[in-house]
Amino acid sequence: MNLPVADRWYEIDECAHGVALVKEIHVHDFARSNIWLVRGSRYALLVDTGTGLGPLRVTIESVTDRPIIAFATVGYYDHAGGLHQFDSRVVHRLEADRVSNPSPRKVVSERYLTDGAFKALPRAGFAPVEYRMAGSSPTRLVEDGDQIDLEDRSFEVVHLPGVTPGASGLFERETGILFTGEALSFNGGHLYDGEPAEYTDDADRNAFKMSLERMLRLPVKQVYPGHYEPFDGAQLAKVIDDYLAGRTRSRFG
Repeated sequence: MNLPVADRWYEIDECAHGVALVKEIHVHDFARSNIWLVRGSRYALLVDTGTGLGPLRVTIESVTDRPIIAFATVGYYDHAGGLHQFDSRVVHRLEADRVSNPSPRKVVSERYLTDGAFKALPRAGFAPVEYRMAGSSPTRLVEDGDQIDLEDRSFEVVHLPGVTPGASGLFERETGILFTGEALSFNGGHLYDGEPAEYTDDADRNAFKMSLERMLRLPVKQVYPGHYEPFDGAQLAKVIDDYLAGRTRSRFG
């Protein structure tokens, strides 16, 4: 690959609500997820961990001295690829095998992490075809309704199956913030969800629709999605309503 080697892999942008966006700036949008950082009074919460190609833990520890809780919303390479770098690793119990025993197909890296996914390389000699997500055993398995407590802030696990059986988000009831992970994003007027059912072995179209309906019932004020830009609760309702009414499509069709 005729690309330069990156001098740094991440960029951190401060957002509202005490949330920061960590970007893998040399990976194109279609091949990377958002990485969200919430600094609590006792712990820092990392929602998704990217590809793991850069020193994510070192980067996060440069902006917070709190112990880090890393939560992967789904076991895909772009959400859980850096999970192994952290001491506290949290996933829904139905994603545990995907995270512990990853393969290029199970974590969908063989489909998306191709030569065209990069603007620069993480190190000299790197070849995307050789990428393998590092497996790691979760230190905590969660279910729907469980809490991740930062002392001054608490996030509820919201099970949002469809893309995978264990796909999940996090909801902070006090502020109305919802991290949707792979379950829902919005880009260019279209609902953007995870893998199409014909590609992944465990995608479930009916479960996906039920998860959208579940999100509609939550009192959401602000969405921090797994991909693309944040949006508010009104936009969330419109996007889901349009999809369920057949006015728009998603990658599920």
